[in-house]
Amino acid sequence: PDNCFIRLVHIIAWLLTVILSVLSCVFIGYQLYVLYIPYSRAKIMGDASYRFPEYFYRVWGNDATDLTSEHWGYLGACAGVTFLSIRYVIPAHPFLSAEHRKVD
Repeated sequence: PDNCFIRLVHIIAWLLTVILSVLSCVFIGYQLYVLYIPYSRAKIMGDASYRFPEYFYRVWGNDATDLTSEHWGYLGACAGVTFLSIRYVIPAHPFLSAEHRKVD
């Protein structure tokens, strides 16, 4: 009975990890497309007329002119955690029997 409960918790946790990892990938892609790449392109090209998306000003205020290390840190942290999740957690899915699990 305990084994069934632990297995159920493992399955639920693994499914949540998969869902959140996919959402993180979508979020990272969206932010790169809408915010980071256009900002970087404008900085490289010297385009002083570049404006952030409107949601950016609602969060950071109208005086925001640059992406700071805080913004890049959020992107890096999200990408790092998502990478670790995809690399180490998702492959260890709970649907393999115990004798087929790979131990590193």
